[in-house]
Amino acid sequence: MKQKLGTKLTIYITLVVILTFSISLAVSQFFLPKYYLYQLNKKVSEALDSYQVLEDVELVERQFDVTIIAVPLEDSINDLNENLRLQLAREHIALNKFWVSEEVLQTISEDKIVGKLYDQGKQRSSFIVHYAKEGDQLVMIGASKAHFTDIAYFINRFNLAFLIVSILIIIMVTALLSRKITNPLNELQQVAKEIGELNFQQATIQTGDEIEELAKSINKMSTTLESAQQLLTQRNLDLKQFMIGLTHELKTPLALINVYSSGIEDGMDDGTYLTVIHQQVDRMEKIITDMLYYARTEENALNVSHFDFFPLLQEIIQNYQPLQGEKQIFLQSDVTEFMLNSEQEKVYYIIENLVSNALKYTSDNEIQISFTSGILEISNHTTIQDISKIWQPFYVGESSRNKHFSGTGLGLATVKSIAEQLGFGTNSTLTNGKISFTIDFSSK
Repeated sequence: MKQKLGTKLTIYITLVVILTFSISLAVSQFFLPKYYLYQLNKKVSEALDSYQVLEDVELVERQFDVTIIAVPLEDSINDLNENLRLQLAREHIALNKFWVSEEVLQTISEDKIVGKLYDQGKQRSSFIVHYAKEGDQLVMIGASKAHFTDIAYFINRFNLAFLIVSILIIIMVTALLSRKITNPLNELQQVAKEIGELNFQQATIQTGDEIEELAKSINKMSTTLESAQQLLTQRNLDLKQFMIGLTHELKTPLALINVYSSGIEDGMDDGTYLTVIHQQVDRMEKIITDMLYYARTEENALNVSHFDFFPLLQEIIQNYQPLQGEKQIFLQSDVTEFMLNSEQEKVYYIIENLVSNALKYTSDNEIQISFTSGILEISNHTTIQDISKIWQPFYVGESSRNKHFSGTGLGLATVKSIAEQLGFGTNSTLTNGKISFTIDFSSK
């Protein structure tokens, strides 16, 4: 069974506290007594050094908190020990285990310092002493030492009780803190689960820390994925409509080819059947060519150049001059030069397609083209009643096309796709029977 974060947090903190206290108990029990004896021995040794320099008993005793006693070395060893006991008693120091041995006297006679520790047994204390010879006297400097083991035992019992109380407090505090931490995480888990099921939710977390930053990142991811899903769904729908339109467009010429080829086999050809078949083959070839061009419109731009847009527009209008017949193209512009950074070939395709489309489907003899502030607008009158699907592939808004200018229904869809790829805005409006297509080149 998986442990929850709050439980893990409580266990880890408790283990850290227990380990810390265990180390503290071990140090108190085994290391501190030795360290305490070392420091006390060092103090007595420094006191002896100061006494030998200053020879001021009261000053040294006050400074180092020790007891200094000097007795003649001429006495017998029993008299010397009795004299020491008597002077210690005057200092209110009662020792039941104290004796200066012949060995000590022999060592200090060689001008050496001797250190001794007298354990007082049931008194639960010790007396640490340094002996030295000063002239014909024995100088003793000592300090009382309590049994640190007992003190450490008392301290450890207190620490153990404190440890138990601390663990209880830690459990309660970590339980509250872990709940404060895990509640937002549980919410994030639920949101992530919903996102995984394509139900794009938003987390509402305000903790002022990394969890809130994580929530913002997840919310951003949710929004991005939702947009991507909507785009993918729309593209799948567009692809489905594209395939339906393609099937419909190819079905008609194939049916005609089948009918006329059967007529040839049956000997019904009046001399025009092969012409019709060739026309339908050409139509299918154009559909496929336009379809491939439309499919390539989402490729990255590779041939960006700096060119003048206005002469390009004039060139296209001039190229269509022989095909206009009774129709007239009127150009109005507020500039004679407009430099553009883009793919010239694709820009040419956009304009050429819009002009061609206007000539094919205008219901009168006028096509109005205006170029103002970087915005190209091509307008003409039409019999189309609905333009809501005008940019979709294979959409035919005009039921009675000019046979000389038959198309595939991919032109405007390709125009929009290329314009969006190059970063140009597109728009179409229908007002009082007049349709207008707008391309915004000003952003470039």
